[in-house]
Amino acid sequence: MLKRSIGIGMLCIAGHAYSGEIKVTTTEDVSKDDTECSLREAIEYVNRDFVDSGYQGCVGRIKDTGSTLLLGSKLTYKLNTHIKISAPLHLRTVYDDTTGFDKPVAGVNNAIIKMLAKDNIFVIDDTKKEVFTIKMTEVSLQGCNQSVCADKGGLIYNNEFLTLEYVKLSGGSAKQGGAIYNVAVPAADKDATERSLVDIKSSLFEKNTADEGAILYSQVPRFRISNSVFRENETTLTTSANIYSAKSLDDAEIAAFPLMIFKVAGSTFYKNKGFIINVLDGIGLNNLTVVGNSAGIQFNAPLKKAYLANSIVLGNPYPVTQDNNCTFVAGDKSFIQNNLVANSCTSGDSNYPNDIWSGTQLIAGDSLEGKCKTLSEDKNALLCPYVQSDATFLGYFRPRILMSYQGLSDSLIVNKGRLQLNVDAPLMGCEAADQRDQNRDSDNIFCDRGAIEIIVPSTTGLVGKDLLIGEIAKISLTEYLSDSDLVPKEECEAILGKNPTGEAWQAGCMQVIQTQTASKGKLTIDEEGNLVYTPQGTWHGADLFKIRLVTSSTRFNKTRPYMEVNVHVVQEPKNDMESSTVSTSGGSFGFFSIFTILGLVGLRRYKNKQG
Repeated sequence: MLKRSIGIGMLCIAGHAYSGEIKVTTTEDVSKDDTECSLREAIEYVNRDFVDSGYQGCVGRIKDTGSTLLLGSKLTYKLNTHIKISAPLHLRTVYDDTTGFDKPVAGVNNAIIKMLAKDNIFVIDDTKKEVFTIKMTEVSLQGCNQSVCADKGGLIYNNEFLTLEYVKLSGGSAKQGGAIYNVAVPAADKDATERSLVDIKSSLFEKNTADEGAILYSQVPRFRISNSVFRENETTLTTSANIYSAKSLDDAEIAAFPLMIFKVAGSTFYKNKGFIINVLDGIGLNNLTVVGNSAGIQFNAPLKKAYLANSIVLGNPYPVTQDNNCTFVAGDKSFIQNNLVANSCTSGDSNYPNDIWSGTQLIAGDSLEGKCKTLSEDKNALLCPYVQSDATFLGYFRPRILMSYQGLSDSLIVNKGRLQLNVDAPLMGCEAADQRDQNRDSDNIFCDRGAIEIIVPSTTGLVGKDLLIGEIAKISLTEYLSDSDLVPKEECEAILGKNPTGEAWQAGCMQVIQTQTASKGKLTIDEEGNLVYTPQGTWHGADLFKIRLVTSSTRFNKTRPYMEVNVHVVQEPKNDMESSTVSTSGGSFGFFSIFTILGLVGLRRYKNKQG
């Protein structure tokens, strides 16, 4: 009988082979001496340190090199029991050899490892005092889908140095550590000093549950987390938290604060039940967006070796029925600096105080997720709902720039980073990059609170449509608006004066500038950025022009209060050709790619640095 096996051809053409690469060639959980290499066999091959001889269909490991296990994109690898990892390895998804514009977005096409039984997926531990490194890249772990998959670590039990990048962890359930249980204490050997560590980057944790630590349970806070999203996880014990440290670090590690710090940064938390994290001495929180959870953050750092900075902690719970954003254990002395928070989080450090938000409109939408209302529909809400496009791995809450702002200095979020003015009062500056890996200003003077750094749109590349006679062109400009909204048409006269065409302004104060051709059509646009082009007549050829649009952020630029978009519409008589959108592939690759690249270069941040 034929096994279900991966198309080995796909893996073989996945690019040049590196030493130590082991291709997993079947999605079934088998262990027998044949020509197929299962995930279980591949990891056992590494654990046993076999080299040239291979192991039960697995080959590729070379002595004294790191071992990389290759999984197929979007394939599901099923497990009947957990796999123990007791040697260094790198587990990652591999793609067909692609370059340029066709390169897959990290995290979107992960291989999936699914537990079928009541068990966790990986137990990472060699029972030795030295700590080895495990890395997982672009892999999704799916839990057992039962009430308790394992007592410790619903997906992963870790006692080594574990790094996760673009990993999705979901459906884990445990008494401690719904997704991950981290031992984080030295081995029983009295000479052992190394402790396990979890390093999480650009990853997604969702729908994990536990009595303690639905996201992560660590015996002491040995973890580093950045640029990640945590949603719909549930910790049931009120004395615990979703990221939970059972006890404090030892005195030596705490004394190294802040040079040595275990941090959660540049990340978003929403729809979680239970406290997000219990902050002990040695933990720093920076540039977080914590919105719409049943509870916010618990602080318990009596040695003044912990902080929350440059973050948004609001609407916990949401809709707002009470202020459960911050809780302080008696004796806590955490630094609370330069955040946008509710009253329960206090005004914080007097040198770099918090802004206390007393408004009532937080989310510009009907729920925490979904479509964001326009500035006409909602004039006051601070944030758009959480949104994630099909082309991205992680979503986010976008801060809104309201029309009521006379300058960016009126925003409670944008450009609220702080320069350290008092050398005797330590300040925690913004992270170097936001959740999307968008770089912030290097001096951190004008960075934004929360996980997202606002990008201001500028001149972009080319958009367009190929039409048959009788058709109209509908083009969405949403992706070109970056983190801005089109200004309502009612605001245009105050910004630009009367429309020079004599017609009424449209959304975004749209202006059309013909470039190489006379106008051959009529344009309309709505506040959501939907552009409609209607040809006037049965001409065939091209209509080339650009449009200028005023957005909520560009309007503050007094000399150039608009962004520009180049538009190219081609109309042809009906024939055997089908209409299609302009793309960056095929015969038009060179022309349109050049415009696209120029647009990306131009799409950079130029926020006015107002006090």
